[in-house]
Parts: sequence; structure tokens; C-alpha cells
Amino acid sequence: MKRDSRGSGDVDGDPFDVFVAARYQALLRSAFLITGNVHDARDLLHDALARVYPKRSTIRDPDAAEGYVRTAMVRTHVSRWRRTRREVLTSVLPETAQEPADAGDGRLAEALRALPKRQRAAVVLRYYVDLPVARVAEELGCGVPTVKTHLARAVRALRQELSTEKELAQNVR
Repeated sequence: MKRDSRGSGDVDGDPFDVFVAARYQALLRSAFLITGNVHDARDLLHDALARVYPKRSTIRDPDAAEGYVRTAMVRTHVSRWRRTRREVLTSVLPETAQEPADAGDGRLAEALRALPKRQRAAVVLRYYVDLPVARVAEELGCGVPTVKTHLARAVRALRQELSTEKELAQNVR
């Protein structure tokens, strides 16, 4: 049995194992260039290899295996990026939680928090972020009619909640 180039184990006669042993460092460099971080690069490469490994018998040309692994790395990275693109990483945490500067009055924020998650997301994307309905549907992963239903129900609930509070405030005076 031969040792692989990483020194982490034996290489069988499986052509895919031989390929991984021979090209591991080059694939890791590619993963590093994609992620910009050594730890994320290792995770990305291992995830891509895990995705390609069960399909290794369908790869007819051994020289094409690297292309399959690179494609899997890019697609896995894009998938991760899409899930986390809304995160804002910072090295300094604020001392106290702060409300956004343009959050409006507290009553509206409370009424928004009372809405179901999908309705709240639709309202925020449509009216605060000012996205068109088609883009909101894309972001939420549903159809345009569903977004319109969410918006109608949310606006009705907000009007009812805010008008009830307004009536209560007038009766207190």
C-alpha cells in the first residue's frame, strides 16, 4: 500500500482515492482562494469531496474528476453564502442593543413583532426595503400571489392593532 501525499493514510487502488491524494493540495489552494480562510477552505474541500465521492463511479474520465470537485466546491460555497449573506460580522460588539435609527415608533415595531414570521418578512421586504413584489416572492421562496396574500393580511392586522391602540389612547384622555 502507498501512503497518500498528505501522510494521513493509505491509498487504495481506487482511482478516486489516488486522484485525491495527488491533487489534494491544489484543490485546497483553490478552496482557499474561494473562501479566503484556511479553516473554511478545508471544510469546503471536504464537503465537496463528500458530495462527489458517492458519484465517483459515474466519472468516466479520471482527468475530469478535478472539474467535478471544483464545481462542487463553488456550488457549496455559493449555497453557504446565500444562507449567510445577510449576516454582518463585526469584531466589536455594541455595549447595548440599539433600535435601528429609522425603525419608526415603538407601537409599529411591537405590532410588527406580533405578526407571523412570513407576514413580517413580507412587510419588511416590501415596505421597508422597498423591493418589488416579484423580488419579495423570490426572497421568500414562494409565488407572487402568496406574497400579496401575506401583505394583505399583515396590513389588515397592523391597521387593526394600531387603530385599537389609537382608540384606547383617545378613551384614556
